[in-house]
Amino acid sequence: MRLLLSLFFMLFASSLSAQKYDWDDFVEEYTSDVERAEEEDLQLHLQELRELSEHPININTATVDDFLQLPFLSEEQIEQIHAYIYLHGQMQTLAELRLVPLIDDVTRRRISLFVYAEPEKKEEDKRLFSYLRNDFSSRFDIPLYYRLGQQQENGYRGDALYHRIRYTIGNSRHFKAGLRIEKDPGERYYDSYGAYAMMHDVGILDKVVVGDYRIGFGEGLVLGGSIWNSKNTPSLKMQGGIRPMTGMDEVNFLRGAAVTLSLGKHISMSAFGSYRKRDATLTNEGEVQTLLVTGYHRTESEWERKRNVGSAVLGGNVKWLYKGFHLGATGYWQKFSRTLNPGTQQYRAIYPKGSSFGVVGLNYGYTRYRLSFGGETAYSTAGSGFATINRASWTITRNYTVSVVQRFYAYQYYSFYASSLAENSNAQNESGVLLHLQAEPLAGLQLTAYADFFHHPWPRYRMTHSSTGQEFSLQGIYILSKQHSLLARYQLKRKENGDVMEPHHRAKLQWTCEPTDKWRLQSTASFHNVLGRNGFLVCQNVRYMLAKPNLSINSQLGHFNTDDYLSRIYLQSPALYSSISSASYYGKGMLGVLTCRWKSKNEKWMLEGRYSLLRYFDRDEQGTGLQRILSPWKHDLSFQLRLKI
Repeated sequence: MRLLLSLFFMLFASSLSAQKYDWDDFVEEYTSDVERAEEEDLQLHLQELRELSEHPININTATVDDFLQLPFLSEEQIEQIHAYIYLHGQMQTLAELRLVPLIDDVTRRRISLFVYAEPEKKEEDKRLFSYLRNDFSSRFDIPLYYRLGQQQENGYRGDALYHRIRYTIGNSRHFKAGLRIEKDPGERYYDSYGAYAMMHDVGILDKVVVGDYRIGFGEGLVLGGSIWNSKNTPSLKMQGGIRPMTGMDEVNFLRGAAVTLSLGKHISMSAFGSYRKRDATLTNEGEVQTLLVTGYHRTESEWERKRNVGSAVLGGNVKWLYKGFHLGATGYWQKFSRTLNPGTQQYRAIYPKGSSFGVVGLNYGYTRYRLSFGGETAYSTAGSGFATINRASWTITRNYTVSVVQRFYAYQYYSFYASSLAENSNAQNESGVLLHLQAEPLAGLQLTAYADFFHHPWPRYRMTHSSTGQEFSLQGIYILSKQHSLLARYQLKRKENGDVMEPHHRAKLQWTCEPTDKWRLQSTASFHNVLGRNGFLVCQNVRYMLAKPNLSINSQLGHFNTDDYLSRIYLQSPALYSSISSASYYGKGMLGVLTCRWKSKNEKWMLEGRYSLLRYFDRDEQGTGLQRILSPWKHDLSFQLRLKI
């Protein structure tokens, strides 16, 4: 019987290997619903996932925390994978995932990039610095135009070039270290930098990070730095703890040290400390009016705001896991070197005031087979407010999953490091309920639908009263054949802005054709209507892959026509490796992108180039302020070199 099963699995494995699914396919599929995402957050999230894909884990030895790093895996699916291995023994091939009841085709395709199946060796190499691998990359962006800031005497301090360097060294399990430096366009120096060193699974030390890191526990109400949230793929599991800062973000990270101790099979404890300088706008009295998040230091005024306030943070977490139950407590205390005084405007009245702040929270949950629920309740001293988020998910069958997420964030609540499902950018001043459905009613048909109802009790920016809103979305992906697939999405969002209710109707239709392994064609049409103003965009993507000399070419050509900025349309374009490129387009114009990627035979070397153009037909210049370009044309070149040893 075991021999028959092994042959069965091998046949499935061969069928899986015949289907080419790579990182570019994952990024496009995973972010296909993202039209209004914060690109910085998504960029960092994808960079972390890229690091995980380059160091896949053995599915037979992966822990709950290992699986929590994969955002598309739910707690029910994680439990089912562990249950299968416990009952049937270690997996010989990833094709065995077909026999795990709750693992659907989409999840199985995605997880293949991050795990592998190999029987656990009895004498595994536990040396900390064994099999070290080096990864070096350098990127240059060269604009073929001048912005007004480069032409004025009191404009930008530096040239228009963008440059970054990243280097990592480590093995897949126990040790990893890295550094990064970056210069933004208009800056004179490489003023963004960071480094980290991490040990993992070394005795009682589950994880230790020294340097720059991110951290998230529970549902992210207190600390939420390890999961990216999207309504179309809501986070239905607890956050994954400590992670090294591998991206280029200049704001959303901590700098110091963090450690997680494994105290037996069921209990772990974490502690962390951080001190770093932040950019801020100061009042005449030297108090902090606004903590800045752009990371730019291009002009004299931006340079004066550079790292002018210190921030010290101390905190910890304790977590208990047992037979599907989880319970945890998280808290931190933060001290600024200057007093925060956000001002007297109505919408700023709920911003934190003072110099010392504390936040504590309790998270809880239970997962058993097809049912999972969890939540977190937190309290902050900044305003003495409470917040809570609770979610439940029921996998009816492998093909049907329904979930609900309830949230209440009092306007008196504030955490500087919170990141939970929300309509606003902060987990504050919001209550709502999100209903979500994921279904495969027919073979080859994948449906995703959600309805979100939200309320803001305190007046937001440009509002004079409380406000409400709703958002509805339905997306379907139909696999017509091995070569053809069709995506259709409709979204309605009603949200008050400037005391006026704005109903946004968005629609997208996308056809993908892969006639051969070398060619991939994708046609997209997008439509946006708001308050009687219309916008549409059509574009064509073509990707060609050549086995010899291991070259891939990706191109995009599009045309857009919108009545105004309000009816603008968002579009993702081909990007360089480990990056994402998205932008909004309004007015009348055309766009084009061409990327080329070459890899050596042993894949140690990779060289990339990207050219993009933008041409407006309804204006002679673009942008505002110092970013203004005195031309309807915009051309950009980017180059990236990568070496793995």
